[in-house]
Amino acid sequence: MDVFYEESAVNQNAKKGARHYKITHIASVICLVLGILFLVICLFNIPFGTVDSSNQDAVAAYEMAKFICIFGGFQGVFFMLFWFLLSRLKARFNTSFDYCFVSGELRISKVFNINKRKLVTRIDCADIIQIGDIDNASYERLRSDPMTKEIVCTPNMEAGEGKFFMYILVNESGKKLYLLECREELLLKMMLFTKRSVLESDYVMQEKKQK
Repeated sequence: MDVFYEESAVNQNAKKGARHYKITHIASVICLVLGILFLVICLFNIPFGTVDSSNQDAVAAYEMAKFICIFGGFQGVFFMLFWFLLSRLKARFNTSFDYCFVSGELRISKVFNINKRKLVTRIDCADIIQIGDIDNASYERLRSDPMTKEIVCTPNMEAGEGKFFMYILVNESGKKLYLLECREELLLKMMLFTKRSVLESDYVMQEKKQK
């Protein structure tokens, strides 16, 4: 039986995130350009050979080239470091997540600024230890386990309309606890390929919770 289901956890502050991403991106490009420029200045002013100490003009020119080389090198490294930090920082703005379930495998991807995506993980239903709702006590118990690594796969603090926060505990080179923002339909699709026992014992259908 082939099953396909796909949905996204879209950033609820996408406009604000896009603005921050754009500003940070422009700043990172400026830093990159300045970093390269200063490093080029440094390379073109490396003093070679020796200088006649009796020739004051030659000594002054040598010292000036040495100063420009050192100054350019420090500035180049500074701006390149700043470019690296800003490049890492902008990845935190305007992000969303895609969940794609295909016949027993859940693929989670992180999307940056709408057009760039990175695969987070592929979860085989056979590797799922437990699955459930973060509102239940079982989630806090699993989360408090020091041997379990929690991986948040949503940009939002509150679930969107018709969605809830679902956790998936997976045996994946150690225990990993994935947190998703999705509709209950994704859970139902996954349960077709897992043992009934993986669903937490205190799980309540979302429709009943809302009554």
